[in-house]
Amino acid sequence: MSQSPGAPERDAFSTELSEFLIEFSIALHRTLMYPAGHPAQEQSAAGVVHRLTALLAERPSVSIGVARQQLVIEGVATDARHPVLRGLAEKFHRQHIGAMVFERGVTPAELADMMRTVAAETEKGERPLGLADPERLRAWKGVRLFPLTYDQLELVGDDAQEAPPADDEERERATRSAQLWIGLARAALSSETREPPSTDATVVAQAINEHPEAQAYDQVIVGYLLQLAQELKHDDARGSGPVRKRMSKLIGKLDPDTLKRLVEMGGDVTQRRQFVLDASEGLSVDAVVDIVKAAAETSGQNISSSLLRMLSKLSAYAESGPATLQMQADYAVREQVRDLISGWTLADPNPDAYTIALQRMAQASAGSQGQAQRLAPEPLRIVQMAIEVEASGVPLWRAVRQIELNNQTGDLVQMLLGVPGENKVVQELWQHLSSERNLVVLLKQPVVDFTVVNALLDRMDESLATDVLLQTLTESELRATRMGAYRRLVSMGDTAVPSILQLLKDERWYVQRNMLAMLNEMNYLPTRGFSPAEFARHADARVRREAIALWLRVPTELDRAIIAALKDADERVLRLGVAAAQRFCPEAALPFIANRLMHEQLPADIRIHLIRLLGQVRNPLAVDALLKLVVAGKTIWGAIRLAEKTPFLLVALSTLAEHWPHDPRAAPALQRAAKSKDPEISDAARAEKS
Repeated sequence: MSQSPGAPERDAFSTELSEFLIEFSIALHRTLMYPAGHPAQEQSAAGVVHRLTALLAERPSVSIGVARQQLVIEGVATDARHPVLRGLAEKFHRQHIGAMVFERGVTPAELADMMRTVAAETEKGERPLGLADPERLRAWKGVRLFPLTYDQLELVGDDAQEAPPADDEERERATRSAQLWIGLARAALSSETREPPSTDATVVAQAINEHPEAQAYDQVIVGYLLQLAQELKHDDARGSGPVRKRMSKLIGKLDPDTLKRLVEMGGDVTQRRQFVLDASEGLSVDAVVDIVKAAAETSGQNISSSLLRMLSKLSAYAESGPATLQMQADYAVREQVRDLISGWTLADPNPDAYTIALQRMAQASAGSQGQAQRLAPEPLRIVQMAIEVEASGVPLWRAVRQIELNNQTGDLVQMLLGVPGENKVVQELWQHLSSERNLVVLLKQPVVDFTVVNALLDRMDESLATDVLLQTLTESELRATRMGAYRRLVSMGDTAVPSILQLLKDERWYVQRNMLAMLNEMNYLPTRGFSPAEFARHADARVRREAIALWLRVPTELDRAIIAALKDADERVLRLGVAAAQRFCPEAALPFIANRLMHEQLPADIRIHLIRLLGQVRNPLAVDALLKLVVAGKTIWGAIRLAEKTPFLLVALSTLAEHWPHDPRAAPALQRAAKSKDPEISDAARAEKS
């Protein structure tokens, strides 16, 4: 293999992208919480830059498009139901920011200043940042913001033939679609002036076609196309008619390559399918056909030329045919598209026999040999007839052999899945197909259909299936294949555990990490014969994270696991230890907690949790550690001098007051703090338990 395959992704995004977006959202939230210059702001920015450094190791920049409730990054839109990412998208959308670009070399200071700028404008509640001076968005070298603005709302329903909206609700829907169209026009024309942009679909399409390919620009355009399609899907308001016409005309004027690029950036297969479905209900039929073609190409789907010709003819009738046929043709196109999209689960939605016949007719040579090939029955058809009459024999098994040689085993499995009830031939075929050889062949395909694979796994010996899946997980270079094998292994539970434990002896880090991750997802409780302790000392932090998470579930070794996590240099492992210690903190953890508090720069939330853990240890030595955080020395008159006021000082004071209010070592510091003129300091020093 050219490189070691890592663990499979659990989401549409890679783990690194998800963690970066969440870290960025948290950092922006902290910027809103703390005053300017607060250390928490710089620490938060440094955390985001740390995530960015990993992301930018293999790419020069990261572009993020901003939609109303979603972010679009690397061609995938975030889930609008995710509260953290939805909140982040809404913050920037309210500021009329259409895209962000983070470039290699961005510094924490630049990022912190950008977040302060966005946060300040949010708090003011005044004119959005994207509508202000464009130079404000170019103030940083490593991070850039792109405005997405429209100052004047023009209801583009200016056609004399269009009736005005009938009521307030209809007027509001029409206004919303008009807002989106004007926003799209501004984005396409890259207008930074306060003059309203041209809303003519031809002008907008020309601008998009001629604009050089750029992720930030495309992200903005895609965001508006997705929102407009969704808005027009449910909006039959008369006032939105002009927007619908302009949107449909825009799609028709886009170059095929441009439309394909935009549709591809609109998300994964599921999101593209939803976009096509929305468009099929809200746009003109000719625009729907164009989008279907682009979506099919970007999703790896095949549409026969016959079907495309039929859709094109129907769309022509729907647009300009006889009045009696227009409605029927319009309905037929949309219905065909819905049926087509709902069937996009196979690599090729055309009927198998039809596809094979076309291929043979195209490849057959002239003469009697070509005639014989055209007349020869297809292997899948022979199998189908054998199933229908429930008769097996030499022709059936010859056809099955040919199907396997033609690499069509998946098609045969799909056929068997569609046969209801008991059938003797089907049972014989399942017994034949559910073999290690067929499973390995299917798992080595460039695109693995796990509906087919799981059908075979359900009928195979579980120990044999486990071995094949584990080999696939450790050797396949395709992330989607590894992910499918991973999920199936997790679902097998205890059956797969012995083989997983055996494979932990493999020295490759990613193999060990994946095995431990599966045990964690299975909620496996380590037994006497296996301890995760040795993997908790692994050189790779990714292995240690999974090992510690597993180790923390062993009640008899909880002390050792917590201490190991609290000592670990990796922040995510440390967080695991802090979370476990909040429920039970071993006394032996005290020196490690104190050492990290005294000598390391830790994230603010971790530092606060560690200080509170000193109160849970109930060891008098914890008083000394807390006093080092509270007392900064003595004045020239010998009086105690408190440390600078920070959230950490307040937490340390309240911990001393709550757990050791009468300790002779703590009493002088508490008395000094209680007399402070700062009400927060004095209140913290009086936080004794009632």
